[in-house]
Amino acid sequence: MGYELSIVRLKKGAKVHFPAAIDALDKNPIAGPFDAKTRVRLQEAVSSFPYAKKMLGVKNCYEIEAPGGGRLEVLFTTDGGLFLESQAGLELTLALFMNLRSIHPDMALEDPQRGVLHDSISFDTWMCGQEEQHGFFQAA
Repeated sequence: MGYELSIVRLKKGAKVHFPAAIDALDKNPIAGPFDAKTRVRLQEAVSSFPYAKKMLGVKNCYEIEAPGGGRLEVLFTTDGGLFLESQAGLELTLALFMNLRSIHPDMALEDPQRGVLHDSISFDTWMCGQEEQHGFFQAA
């Protein structure tokens, strides 16, 4: 079992200071699912991401496995959702998220386990804290 995240579309004009606890916000900034045209563009970007390959037997699902370690599964649902499962590949998650923001800039990483929304900077900060907490961080 990996770490589950999703990439969500933000409402136009949503003012969010990341990281953002969803239940502490006055208004939920998450918009509905990605429309079909955007979903196709996002899928094309994922399929062309380095080391990405289509998972056999699973519709609209990709696996990204970097040679240096880390594995990420990316699932596009038919209703417009975009879900990620990271197996020691949080760096892959961040790289993919930053790449996809070039297609649709109004998006965030949602950590449903903690009820938090991230942009790339807050996710990177959180990720570095996880590495330190779990002993992965090596001081120079």
